[in-house]
Amino acid sequence: MDADSVQTVLARCRQSRQNNERIRELLPTTAAASLRANFARSAIDLSLEHHSALARVTEAGEYGTAGALLRPILEAATAAFWFVYAATCDEIRALPTTVIDNPPQDIPGLADMLKVLIPTFPHIQMMADGLRAGGSAKWLHKYAHGGTPQLTRRGAQGWSEGEVILTLIRADLFSTLAASVETVIAPNAPLFAYVFGTRDELAAEFQTDFGGQPIPPQPHGHPVAPLLADGCGLPFG
Repeated sequence: MDADSVQTVLARCRQSRQNNERIRELLPTTAAASLRANFARSAIDLSLEHHSALARVTEAGEYGTAGALLRPILEAATAAFWFVYAATCDEIRALPTTVIDNPPQDIPGLADMLKVLIPTFPHIQMMADGLRAGGSAKWLHKYAHGGTPQLTRRGAQGWSEGEVILTLIRADLFSTLAASVETVIAPNAPLFAYVFGTRDELAAEFQTDFGGQPIPPQPHGHPVAPLLADGCGLPFG
């Protein structure tokens, strides 16, 4: 990557970091009201932390590590949706609320979480299909687990400017969607306006820079989350 491309990437990193910082400013600082909401907010926070790290390692020129962080950003975002829209109280109560590195019960894997979210968010079917064997999104696994898309970029070809910009856009989309879950946990008009507006801007950036089929307008807001009413117990912490 030449010097001009590096500067373009650094400028786009600043955009990603500003997005992360603005979301964090808009998120609540008060304790969650229930165990379900507490876990969901923790998943949002983890997604945003991974996103911040991705921007920082990209600034350092460590593009392979940045690519490897895309999957955990998406997994944490998906977990936030799973806690709010799909997890049963029995599943939530079975989870540890203190630090255990090898807990007997944990959240489901990415594929299982996506599967149970499809009835509420039908467009998730495309992601679920893409992550299956031979699917179009298998690169997420390969980036995270050091497959050949990572290894072949160790040579002279390396990462192109466009590939790195695409990584940043994807990371911004995943983390912004994670933050959008907060809008159904508690009323937050400034966050609502920011995350859904930013999602649309990122989709337009993706379409403009990388082509493909135009992305149809998406709903501004998520469905009501009835499961939030049960809470599943007092929050941890």
